[in-house]
Amino acid sequence: MYHEDKANVVADALSSKSIHALGTAMSRVKLHEKVEKMGICMIRKGDTIRDLTVEPELYTEIREKQKEDSKLVRCCATVRDREESWFSIHGDRSLRFDGRWCVLDDEELKRKIITEAHSTPYSVHLGGDQLYMDLKKTF
Repeated sequence: MYHEDKANVVADALSSKSIHALGTAMSRVKLHEKVEKMGICMIRKGDTIRDLTVEPELYTEIREKQKEDSKLVRCCATVRDREESWFSIHGDRSLRFDGRWCVLDDEELKRKIITEAHSTPYSVHLGGDQLYMDLKKTF
């Protein structure tokens, strides 16, 4: 039933609430599309945007390859036996040296790391020396 001006308050409140919900849903879709264009795979773990975490598949690959390398497997065993060491086993079960990822001597894996840092749409390239310094902090 149509009510003129101020008498229509209830209908306005209800309609604006549905418009807000629709806007939120559309922004999620747009965000999902933008992230996919950057080559990032999104996996839903929560209901809100604050639950969004981004982790390159590269880290999963490094963890898997660490398990295959005999030298790093021996190092993991040594770390478990001793408490004081430059090496540690991180919460995600990866081997780290002084907090940095241990990357085995694999040319393909190293190339992927450099490509990720240099050529992906979400990376910032500040020159060769800066790229090296940034990678050295992590790997």
